[in-house]
Amino acid sequence: MSRILVLGSYAPSLELFRVPMLREMVMRGHEVLAATPPEEGYDIETVMRGIGVQYVPVPFVRNRTTPGGDLLLVHHLRRLMREVQPDVLLAYALKPNVFGAMAAPKDVRVSVMITGLGRVLLGSGVTTKMATWLLRRACRRSERVFVQNADDLATLQEMGVVEQEERVTMLAGSGVDIDVFTPVPIPQRPVTLMLARLLRSKGVSDYLAAASLVKASHPEMILRLAGMFDAGRDALAISEIESAVRRGDIEYLGHLNGTAAVKHALSEASVYALPSWHEGTPHSSLEAMAMGRPIVTTDVRGCRETVVPGCNGLLVPPRNPQALADAIIELCSDPDLRER
Repeated sequence: MSRILVLGSYAPSLELFRVPMLREMVMRGHEVLAATPPEEGYDIETVMRGIGVQYVPVPFVRNRTTPGGDLLLVHHLRRLMREVQPDVLLAYALKPNVFGAMAAPKDVRVSVMITGLGRVLLGSGVTTKMATWLLRRACRRSERVFVQNADDLATLQEMGVVEQEERVTMLAGSGVDIDVFTPVPIPQRPVTLMLARLLRSKGVSDYLAAASLVKASHPEMILRLAGMFDAGRDALAISEIESAVRRGDIEYLGHLNGTAAVKHALSEASVYALPSWHEGTPHSSLEAMAMGRPIVTTDVRGCRETVVPGCNGLLVPPRNPQALADAIIELCSDPDLRER
């Protein structure tokens, strides 16, 4: 059997998104190590130990690129791989994909998971060119490249990042443990929930604007938002959320820490909304679907893969708060439609 090193950029993502995969690797007899930067106040080591995985902290800052810091990260990863001597490296997220592949010794089998292209790769300018060049090198080094939707694959091919299609495996997202996320009855109360990092590109500003429109005509409807504040130019200020709460437009649930908290929030919702501008395949929508919730999401890469319009949800144009509000009102006004 193999020694597998799984490398990510955010410790809670191991619990929220990777536990079924990690557990299955262990059950098949592999020795599994998981490495991310540590998250203050979050005991990921105990979570990993509970499923038979060894956790290894790696010191780097996600969402920030500095030449000195990134060279130091490559040094740390090379030292880690010399110490643990993995047979296989499986990386996900941009920095782990790029610098993990760069640091891996020649005898290590490398696979990268591209779980959405993100603002950097879909942008323009020097940063986008550099990120594209680095990801192209990582994909050339990898024996397997996992992508989550056809639009992302087409873009990666146009950019010259993915050159050998026979190395590509298309996944329907990162997967959901349907023994954990199980259908529960839809509440009669008209409660809409959005779960996301608090970024503009996740559609959070659009959701706030739509919430204001919904409450103006249907004050009985409840709109909830949960998610962690993030850094960078794309991030919302805390004041924007606080203003929406003071106006009574939304209820802010804070950052939901762990699977149990996510399940509870979804169980109390009658509609799930994700007006993102682009995704790989949104994990939160898959969780909501697994619990039997109708979805309102945008007709963009990654999001459109989760909805058959009129069957399990509604698609709306991106960056269109009025269309989003109309769809939320349509579902929240009709319990029978929600059930169907």
